[in-house]
Amino acid sequence: MKNESLLPLQRAFLLYHLSLVFRHICPLRILFFLSIAVKSTTTMRRIFFLSAVMLSGLFSTAQNRLGKLNIYFNNIRQTESMNGNILLAENGRTIYQRSFGYADFPSASENDINVRYNLTSISKIFTSTAILQLREKGKVQLEDTFQHYFPQFPYPDITIRHLLTHTSGLPDLELYEPLVKQFPDTIVTNDIIIPTLIKENKPLYFNPGDKYSYCNTNYCLLAMLVEKLSGLSFSDYLQQYIFQPARMLLTYCSKTSFQQSQPRIATPHVIAAYYDTAYSPVFQVKRYRYTSYNNSAPTGASNIITTTSDLQRFDLAFFGGKLLSRTSIEEALTPVRLNNGDTYWEHMDTMLGEGKGSYGLGWEIFEQPGFGKSVGHGGFMFGLATFYFRNIDRKQTIIGFDNVAGPAFGKIVTSAFYILNDQPPMLLQIKTSLVRLFAHTMVQYGVDNAISCLTSLKSDTSKYYFSEREMNQLGYEFLYFSSFPDHLQFAIETFKINMLLFPDSYNTYDSYAEALSKAGKKQEAILMYEKSIALNPDNQGGINALKQLLSQL
Repeated sequence: MKNESLLPLQRAFLLYHLSLVFRHICPLRILFFLSIAVKSTTTMRRIFFLSAVMLSGLFSTAQNRLGKLNIYFNNIRQTESMNGNILLAENGRTIYQRSFGYADFPSASENDINVRYNLTSISKIFTSTAILQLREKGKVQLEDTFQHYFPQFPYPDITIRHLLTHTSGLPDLELYEPLVKQFPDTIVTNDIIIPTLIKENKPLYFNPGDKYSYCNTNYCLLAMLVEKLSGLSFSDYLQQYIFQPARMLLTYCSKTSFQQSQPRIATPHVIAAYYDTAYSPVFQVKRYRYTSYNNSAPTGASNIITTTSDLQRFDLAFFGGKLLSRTSIEEALTPVRLNNGDTYWEHMDTMLGEGKGSYGLGWEIFEQPGFGKSVGHGGFMFGLATFYFRNIDRKQTIIGFDNVAGPAFGKIVTSAFYILNDQPPMLLQIKTSLVRLFAHTMVQYGVDNAISCLTSLKSDTSKYYFSEREMNQLGYEFLYFSSFPDHLQFAIETFKINMLLFPDSYNTYDSYAEALSKAGKKQEAILMYEKSIALNPDNQGGINALKQLLSQL
């Protein structure tokens, strides 16, 4: 009799625990199933009542959190603070997903959850996973030198681990500047990396393992290693051993990020100049050509194309142990230790607030007080920001893509994490750039009106902000990227005002001097270069420019 009376109790608790697993199902349905299991004894009624209370509280908490997320992201939509897609998941289940703005502005094609994005540097996680898979198959060891597999590689002390952890000391995109200057139509592909390293013969920035320095070259080389060890193209390897096992059916590895607008693929957009108002596809803007065209094919470091849902499938597969062993996963998520024995830590990337960041084997690592350890990766190219974040202890995942790389992106993903954990979001202050207003006014109504506008609004810091860096950038846009008749004078006036507003900044004098020199005002340029060098004796660019001007007198 005793065992028979316990059977309904066991069934009730089994169903209750199942309800926690399937808590997206309507609680009334769960209670209905519980009621079937419960008999009308006093003990059973108490169990039923307790289960009902707990489920009601669970449902109420979930609804409250969903409501807060909706309120927050309604504000994001209203203020146009994001242009892209976001997905929030917990315990492997999507709990919030939303899209904002346009996948392509010229065609007015809207973002939706099935629009694919270039992951940019999040792609490095996949390259790392491929290397660790090959290590588990006995085809490579992390302490092997890269030169062992590619004898022509000119740096004998760099190991596979150095490449994975960005501690190699190799140059990044600056490596190709001489080549592109000589051949402007060059598209850098992985097969020219080693010949270029040999030709340029640059010393490493530091001894391998001494420092951490983020470098895309590392992961392009690792993609080459995947191909050599597997006998497959890098794209085919990812498809066979990562995308298919993770059921990432909409994901592929592209050969280039330089592409005309394509249906269902988000186009990176920029506002071409501070005096412009409309977004343009980044590949149409001359000033970004070096990154968006010449360096558009970094296989291994970037160019995996996917959706938020497919990236969540990778998240589930990776942490579910379907791609790597637990030992390899733990090693990948362990902060890098430098040659001196110190663990490398710095500020967190993309995620804001209190905490510190490090790097493992292709993974960014976050330590946040009160939240514990999280891992993931951020990505950026002009006109595109991406972020993937997983809190280990809470099993919460955040995936965010923004194809205008809006300035609020970091606050948005951080706030989403806070709301998931019943914390208030970060204050989203929407301020207008005075530099943009200054630029618009100058182009439309002239210098005097622009100065008046700046003077009258500069004190209203609740609505406007003013940036030395933006003003300096505007000056260079006028100087080198504009063609209207007054662009040179506009550049001079912009740099001059920046210098007057920031008299302790050596760079404002240096930029002003450059514009004066372009205008043939050599004596004034010399004076500005001298002031710049007095503020910063290490301003080598200013020193060289001054010498050249003095030699012309």
